[in-house]
Amino acid sequence: MVKCKKCLKLTELQKQKCSHCGASLDYTVAEKFNMLAESVENALKKELEVRRAHK
Repeated sequence: MVKCKKCLKLTELQKQKCSHCGASLDYTVAEKFNMLAESVENALKKELEVRRAHK
């Protein structure tokens, strides 16, 4: 998920246009890669916290 630059709502990374306002999502490949990497990193951190809490 990425934030639309126009309406700031989350939309799917693969979409060419925002599913909320229809604005064109013109992120570069590098920007998309960085956003995806951050998303994965955050998900892994959350999972690690849950696993540590259940020990």
